[in-house]
Amino acid sequence: MNVFFRLFLVAVVMLFVTGCQTLPQAPASDGGPVWLDKPNFFAERSLQVERRTSWRYSAKVGVNTPQVKEQANLVWEFRDQSNSIRLFGPLGIGAVKLEFDDYGVVLSDNKGLLHRGDSAEELLTRIVGWPIPVDALRSWVFVLPAKEAAFRYSLDDDQRVQFIEQLGWLIEYSAYKDYGGGFMPRKIVATKQLSNGASRDAQSTTTNQLVVKLVTKSWN
Repeated sequence: MNVFFRLFLVAVVMLFVTGCQTLPQAPASDGGPVWLDKPNFFAERSLQVERRTSWRYSAKVGVNTPQVKEQANLVWEFRDQSNSIRLFGPLGIGAVKLEFDDYGVVLSDNKGLLHRGDSAEELLTRIVGWPIPVDALRSWVFVLPAKEAAFRYSLDDDQRVQFIEQLGWLIEYSAYKDYGGGFMPRKIVATKQLSNGASRDAQSTTTNQLVVKLVTKSWN
C-alpha cells in the first residue's frame, strides 16, 4: 500500500475518533428527557435559597390518587426557621394549618383540634388523607432537589429545569414566569407510581399513581 495513502487513512480515522469524543450528548432515543446528574448544577440556587430568611408561596394545589381527587388553596410561609402551611377552599375536611420546624410538627384541623407528630408528610396523610411529600416539596417548589437524596434532572430548550427525578417521584416544571425578580415555574406536577397493591379494585380504570399538582399564584 502506498505510504501516503496509508497516512491519509490514519488521519481520517483520527479525525473521526476526535469528532466522536466532542459530540454533544444526544437526546434519548425514545424521545424522552436527556438526564443529567451534575451535583454542582444547583449549588448557586441552593445558596440563594438558604440565605432567604422569609418567603411566602401561594398556589392552587390538587391531589389525585386512586382513592382521592381533591383541590384546595395553599399558602406556605417560612419565617424564623419555621414553616406554616394553610390549606383551605374546596377541601373535604375544611381548612387546616400545618406548622413545623426542626423540633416537631403540629396540625390544626377545622375543629380546632391539635395533632402532633414528627413528620409533616405522615401527619398530613393521616389527618387530611393527602400524602404530600412536604419535606421534599420544601426544596422542589424552589426547583431544587431535596437534600441528602440521589437525584437526576433534565433541562428544557431554554436551559431551565424541566424535570427532577428523586425519591421515587418525577417532578415536572413548566410555564416559567417572572415573579418579581426571578423566573420560577408556574406549574409543578409531581408524580409517583404506586405499588401494585395500592389499588384493591382490580377492575378500576384509574391509573395507579399519586399526583400532586401546584399552579403558582404568587411568590413573595
